[in-house]
Amino acid sequence: MALQVTGGVGCCCPPGSARRLPQAAALCRPPRAVVSGATRVVEEDEGKVRLGGSGVAVTKLGIGAWSWGDTTYWNDSEWDDRRLREAQDAFDASIDNGMTFFDTAEVYGTALMGAVNSETLLGGFIKERQQKDQIEVSVATKFAALPWRFGRGSVLSALKKSLDRLGLASVELYQLHWPGIWGNEGTRCSIRTLCES
Repeated sequence: MALQVTGGVGCCCPPGSARRLPQAAALCRPPRAVVSGATRVVEEDEGKVRLGGSGVAVTKLGIGAWSWGDTTYWNDSEWDDRRLREAQDAFDASIDNGMTFFDTAEVYGTALMGAVNSETLLGGFIKERQQKDQIEVSVATKFAALPWRFGRGSVLSALKKSLDRLGLASVELYQLHWPGIWGNEGTRCSIRTLCES
């Protein structure tokens, strides 16, 4: 899959010019982000915003999934069927109300004290919902630059494991968790290099 940006010139048109000059409307519409192989093009006027200059569009409101499965900071140190149903209901309510951008991390809900990994839960929710409805979900996750993880290989390995837990082939945004902690400049360079290649 490749990301392509197509369409108008967007930011180069003076405000209001499309209304004054109807023939300029096609040139002044915002660029569209197209993922090759996808059947749908997302435009910014569909209630979505672009992630930086990437052309990737996500809903204006994202849903954080830190508490899903976590027992260290959330859920009174226990994860049970009731909390699982609540997380599933929160996911479904988000989708039903047009919020399809979810943020998680490889360390949310680590397997301590009965926790369930947030990426695993989110991936299961996405899969289950896609069996019922045609939905498009955008996912952001994070690489934890822990002191013993160095270089490109650590980043690639962590990303592959995150994708496996999520049950996805790719994510819209891959972030460095806790930038600046533990002197992780090398990790930032590794992630930047991966994104540019």
